[in-house]
Amino acid sequence: MQVLILGCNQMTTTLVPDLAQGDFKVTVLSSDRECLAQIADEPKVNVILTVEPRMQDYLQQGRIDTADVFLALANDDHLNALAAQIAHHIYNVPRVVCHLNDPQLQILYSGLGLEVVGYSFGLVQDIRQAIDK
Repeated sequence: MQVLILGCNQMTTTLVPDLAQGDFKVTVLSSDRECLAQIADEPKVNVILTVEPRMQDYLQQGRIDTADVFLALANDDHLNALAAQIAHHIYNVPRVVCHLNDPQLQILYSGLGLEVVGYSFGLVQDIRQAIDK
């Protein structure tokens, strides 16, 4: 199963090793070199450093057209919402999970058909459950 993740942060570095041990091939897109370096040596993990604001190009480079799961986990709610909508509505990725901190945005984008997870102590487990649905 192909998983494309937008954003590299503590949540990503916790989630990726777990996914890579399973039946998942993971690609992570991020501008955070240090974070990407932490997960680059994981088996079945590909990292792509994003240096320009051309998200559509990076999504294509990450092979969004063949992704089974897209996780929008960047530290920017608006970027996550935009990328999740692109994955869901343009590329028809079967499972899209969008992390949003803002409760109002969570309600809005849940109403638009996105699988939304907010901040919680069990956030990584929430994301894993959303993937496994």
